[in-house]
Amino acid sequence: MQNVVEKLDAGSVSAKDFHQQDPEFQELMLNIISIHVASELYGADCFEKSILRAPKPEFKMRMAKTVMEEYGHHLRFRMLMDELGLDWEEYAYRKGHLTTFNTPIDSWADQVVFLALVDRAAAHQFRQFVHSPYGPFQKACQETLKEEYGHVGLGMDGVKHLLQSEEGRAQVQSAVRKWLPVGLQSFGGDASKRNVSYRRWGIKQDTNENMRAAYYEQVRSIITQDWGVELPEDMSEVWSSDGDDIERAY
Repeated sequence: MQNVVEKLDAGSVSAKDFHQQDPEFQELMLNIISIHVASELYGADCFEKSILRAPKPEFKMRMAKTVMEEYGHHLRFRMLMDELGLDWEEYAYRKGHLTTFNTPIDSWADQVVFLALVDRAAAHQFRQFVHSPYGPFQKACQETLKEEYGHVGLGMDGVKHLLQSEEGRAQVQSAVRKWLPVGLQSFGGDASKRNVSYRRWGIKQDTNENMRAAYYEQVRSIITQDWGVELPEDMSEVWSSDGDDIERAY
């Protein structure tokens, strides 16, 4: 077995070498890949309803493209399982989707604030994954990250459009209260043992706590300065970690 930390660079493990790696490394990689396989499909199904919710043809078109790309993400990560000769349905069923999708998307305001905040949190995670030692996963994350930026852009433009009316501003404010805690939770627990393992093997480079703090600093600036919604400086007034690990987080 090879020691990933000492001997392997980003992207240096190929599919043909995967099953020769340390069992812990294999388990961690399959855990993350399974999360994506399950969540990208489930999320695309959730997003699909928002195509008709969009207020203008331009937004409908961009939302349809986003849904198409989410299904594409599912297929992209599913191919990683196929390449390893594994039953993706078995792994995805066992793992389940991210807890971010446990909160329902009920309106267009919900959808665009989700994209602007929760997809932005996902992009923070993907910026970690693009340094992964497992080459096929690294490449899949590089391709997916580019598309996630586009989804965040749609969210930002959708929010900007809503802010033009008093009713829209109220909808954005309500959606921020709903989705910001979801985005913060998506990083996992501050004391996550799994995060320690991810960092030991080079799959992630930073702690959940640090990533969450950087994310909150970024989105708080956007929400307060650009959207005109007040937020406390202290993140713990919005969300706090209440456990070791949060299941079905990255």
